[in-house]
Amino acid sequence: MAVSLRSSIAKRRSHLNAALGFKFKIEGIMKYPGQPESPPSWYKDRGQSYIEKQFSKELGDLADAIESEHWFGNPEKHSRFRVDFILKDARLIIELDGHDYHSTKEQLENDAIRQRYLSRAGYTVIRFTGREINRNASACVSEVRTIYKERMQRSPSKYRVMYIDYPFIYREMSKALAFYNKLYPEKNLTAVSLDELIPHAIEWLHEKSFITVFVFHPPEDSMEIEHLDGLVKEYEKGEVRINTIPHEWYSLELGNHMVCYSHLFDEFFLVADDPVYTEPLRSVLPSELTNRLFGTSNLKYLSNGKLLRKGNEETAYAGTDLARVLWQNIWYIIGASMGLSLYEL
Repeated sequence: MAVSLRSSIAKRRSHLNAALGFKFKIEGIMKYPGQPESPPSWYKDRGQSYIEKQFSKELGDLADAIESEHWFGNPEKHSRFRVDFILKDARLIIELDGHDYHSTKEQLENDAIRQRYLSRAGYTVIRFTGREINRNASACVSEVRTIYKERMQRSPSKYRVMYIDYPFIYREMSKALAFYNKLYPEKNLTAVSLDELIPHAIEWLHEKSFITVFVFHPPEDSMEIEHLDGLVKEYEKGEVRINTIPHEWYSLELGNHMVCYSHLFDEFFLVADDPVYTEPLRSVLPSELTNRLFGTSNLKYLSNGKLLRKGNEETAYAGTDLARVLWQNIWYIIGASMGLSLYEL
């Protein structure tokens, strides 16, 4: 009875989420930090300051990697934060603090607010005073170059993220467990915990290495999985870092999070099957289809994303662009996690 009631509530919530999705997205998407953008339409370029010019003259081989005139923040509130220089692939921002604009108590407080915002957006901020630039701009650039190289050497070749709709996993686990126990009663199968399931999910997606996992769930599920928040789990081919995020409208929150932090990731894995996710996942994937030759067949698909979902006869993504995303059936992962072999699935 508990599972049936929970499934019914989740279905009603899912349908309501889909109906309210567009409105909620508009109102709630800026809960998370904005992405680096080009200057807003109202901005008139004032040109580089003296210390910015001195810094730029010394860039040398960094000139191709570094960019200037990027803005963060809510466009509806005039894109609050302009950053001096940015190295996107290393998640680095370089700020040059001239005395005229970074010396009073109010200015220093604004700088602190700004830095916290940029940190939430996933960037490390390196600051140089105007005095440092005037004294030796070349040394400042050299320090940036060293930090940049160190970060790039330590960074993975690709940043991967997995988004999990926890009620979806819970429902499918219950159904799959009942099915497999009926099929193999002698095995007395039991469900595994979410942190044990995730490595199997990654393996079935043919992935490895470091993956950041975000698990979205309604607040009433917190007691079941809040102990996983912040867990780093190593497995044979890499490690995962798990984050749990409770929210009443968890499915919409998942989509908002995916869109707002898409600048930090190269590949997106989604464990869910609900039309409410179609728009956000489609928006973070390439606009054009990729061609791949499989034997004599030419497959066109949406790259940089993978799905763990229901089968083709059941999926909510039928008839949408997400039907072009590479996928695996969630029951295979669940069965494998419980110890079933490939032929038993």
